[in-house]
Amino acid sequence: MLVRGVTQKKGIFAIAVAVVGGLMLSRLTVISPLLGVIALACGVVLALALLIRNVYSLIYGWFVLTGFLFVILYRLLPSEFYPFVGRGIFWGVLLCIIGAWALDNVLSKRRFLRFDDLGIKVTLILFLAWCLLSLFGSLDVVNSVKQISHIAIGLMASYMFFDLFSRDDKNLRQTVGIIFIVVMAISGIVVLAAVQSVVLGLPVYKRISLWFWNTNSLGLLLFMSIPILLTGGLPLLPNKGMRAVAVIFMLLALFLSFSRASWLAGLVSISFLLWRSRIKTSMQAAIVMGLLAAALAVPIVGADVYDFFAGEQYTGRREIWQGAWFAACERPVFGTGIGNWLQVAPHYIQTPWLKQVGTHSVYLQNAAEIGFPSVALMLVFFACFFYASLKIEQQLRTPYLVSVTRGATATLLGILVHGIFENGFLLTAFSAAEFTVILPYIFIAIPFSAQKLEEKGRSEGQASYQSAQNRTRQFLRHPQQSG
Repeated sequence: MLVRGVTQKKGIFAIAVAVVGGLMLSRLTVISPLLGVIALACGVVLALALLIRNVYSLIYGWFVLTGFLFVILYRLLPSEFYPFVGRGIFWGVLLCIIGAWALDNVLSKRRFLRFDDLGIKVTLILFLAWCLLSLFGSLDVVNSVKQISHIAIGLMASYMFFDLFSRDDKNLRQTVGIIFIVVMAISGIVVLAAVQSVVLGLPVYKRISLWFWNTNSLGLLLFMSIPILLTGGLPLLPNKGMRAVAVIFMLLALFLSFSRASWLAGLVSISFLLWRSRIKTSMQAAIVMGLLAAALAVPIVGADVYDFFAGEQYTGRREIWQGAWFAACERPVFGTGIGNWLQVAPHYIQTPWLKQVGTHSVYLQNAAEIGFPSVALMLVFFACFFYASLKIEQQLRTPYLVSVTRGATATLLGILVHGIFENGFLLTAFSAAEFTVILPYIFIAIPFSAQKLEEKGRSEGQASYQSAQNRTRQFLRHPQQSG
């Protein structure tokens, strides 16, 4: 409980605080509209925390709100307000949820769990330290500080979910369940929108964005979610028929995103799941080749063969990658400052419309913005994570924990591949207002939470066994007294 025993005597004081808070919020909004929106979001979350006294309900509400935030705001406000208001709500509410979780732990006198993996801890600390050192050479320090804060908040959220998942496997199941509901809703409407376009004779290729700024964001959400939902979400459905429909809708929605990097990452993740599931090699190869053939050979409405492979217009990745590489080579140690690629892009790129486009490679972006050492630290992080998660999976005995650990590992493997060809969110600069950006940070926590839950289950089992042994010994020694 966050607040206990709010009495009627405090009503007048609460009204006075609300009035003063409202006046301060108004003044803050005049000075800085963004800070005003964040402060308002904080107030709403704290009020909800007071009323419902349940941190997890706030998390579920945040998932649903940010999962459909584009639709909600786009229908209520002009499109130019979405980045400003959406990001304010996204970060403000998330920070409040993290604060509510920390306060709940303190008031409940519940200790914060220790994260034991030394390799990952050291790597993340060094990465953040390198980001801070890059501020001294940043071309825009304010923007760099904002981007570093996004990464820091993401890692704070990762630890929060590690703590929550490790308390009870019900928390883990419920989180996977709410992600499953949001993703299935998005997948279903994507498929319906595509069917409607086909019936009306409208083009589908690269046209379905719905909640997102572009279809690449849609593909990113789906390829990251599918592995964990295949392993941890489908068991929530009551029968095989519903599970088959869910799989078809998710894969079809991923295909309709026409994000080729997401296709590739999804194939890598699914191949990993098939390999770890010990399905026969021939069947595994047939499934993977079938998915690949479907992705490449299915006719695309409104696009010819060249457009299918190259896009509706020249994608320009080659020129962007060369520009990012040259920028990184000029500042190989600390780069231009995290989040500042677009400021230097015009100096390295000739095509006008490409000068305001991201690097389309997480690794080249980090090299240009934070230096080559940041890329090395990023790769070390992935190596540490995969080593730890595979080792944890081998030690687990609970089927559900094995499945979700495997799904999280598959997603991170897909993210590693996806980052070669597209912009991303994990340990790199990002600005967005959809819960998609936090998913990798949630999935990082799952294997280590599974390990804690397994240890907790074993210790409780041993304690129960020891208690039974003691009762048996007592009965043998004093049968009449025990009777």
